Amino acid sequence: MTALPLPEEFVLLLHKDNGSYYSTSEYTGAAELGELVLRHRIEFVGKRVQVRDAAPSGIGWLDECMAYLVKKAGAANKPVAAPRFVQYRRGVRKVHCAALAERGLMRCERKSALLFTYDKYFPDPAARQALIAEIRAVAREERELDNRTALLAALVHATGLVRVLGLERAERKRLKEISKGEQLGKTVEAVVAAATAAISAGGAVAATMSTSS
Repeated sequence: MTALPLPEEFVLLLHKDNGSYYSTSEYTGAAELGELVLRHRIEFVGKRVQVRDAAPSGIGWLDECMAYLVKKAGAANKPVAAPRFVQYRRGVRKVHCAALAERGLMRCERKSALLFTYDKYFPDPAARQALIAEIRAVAREERELDNRTALLAALVHATGLVRVLGLERAERKRLKEISKGEQLGKTVEAVVAAATAAISAGGAVAATMSTSS
């Protein structure tokens, strides 16, 4: 499977086959920050993010993120608190679900309950399992770590998904090391190593993970 933007990979992992999803969907904004790092739009300064390139991209969600960060940074381009950004973007799961549906990697069904209608998204099982297999290969050191997989590993650990994807103890331990920015190898840029550590330290969720319908 061709690599997807980090927010889409994160959302694909969030969803179960029955269309329900884990409550850590509120941290989709952390995945967006990771993608902005990969695109050299921002960099982490501790638990804050500094705008590097605010040029329009033509990608809706990305330009919305950059507009928010530029506004908060002000004329002096001050670093913006990452947790505040993640909180601001806590409801963007469906944006990336829709993108996955356009790629054929999710199926959307319109549901109704009482007087309300809503969209429910079902992940492509093969695509989701392929992504989990990729994470496990990284955790087993069967695949070389790169910028994208380092950030994905940090997201899986920091948001608690590591506990529900069927990973073995040794695999979870390796993802924890990656999330701290440790032993990443020469192929991972320093700016990405800083981002993995920041996401892990600032994006951790409560120990209890619930499922939403």
